[in-house]
Amino acid sequence: LKHSCRADRGPHQPAINVVRRAMARTLAFGLCVVRSVSFGSASAFFKPPPPASSALLQTWEKELDGTGGKDTPVTRVVGLLKNMMGQLQKDMDQDESLYKQLSCWCNNNNYEKKEAIKASTAKIEELEATIETLSARSAELATNIKELEEEYAADKKALDEATAIREKQLAEFHEMEKDDIQ
Repeated sequence: LKHSCRADRGPHQPAINVVRRAMARTLAFGLCVVRSVSFGSASAFFKPPPPASSALLQTWEKELDGTGGKDTPVTRVVGLLKNMMGQLQKDMDQDESLYKQLSCWCNNNNYEKKEAIKASTAKIEELEATIETLSARSAELATNIKELEEEYAADKKALDEATAIREKQLAEFHEMEKDDIQ
């Protein structure tokens, strides 16, 4: 009987969320830098752009997406940030997959070990009961052996006495017969 893996999140899920938040902050900071450079100051990023700058914003977004065709330092930074984000996401997915496999293995191994412990405990109790039963039987047989040895000694003594009496009677009978024959 195997224990199936659960799809629930494990104790490492908060750490994964921290990494995701850090990655989002890094990307937001990079975009903030890119946009602040495009608007001329960092404070311009936090204010809505004027309507006339919408065209400029769209142009910069095209440039940042790589559809503009030019390779500027800003687009390279954005490209590096996107590559970093992709690599971080890939690493997170691999780590989460590995965590699920290991937690599944740990859960299965824990379940199997608990079952083995239960079976071994039951076997120990069974063997202890058998030992107690056999110890009682051994004591009973030891008592029977002692009684039989005493009975054997008494019977041997009685047999020796009977043999001695029989030999005495046989000797007397031979003597009487010798006397009768003479």
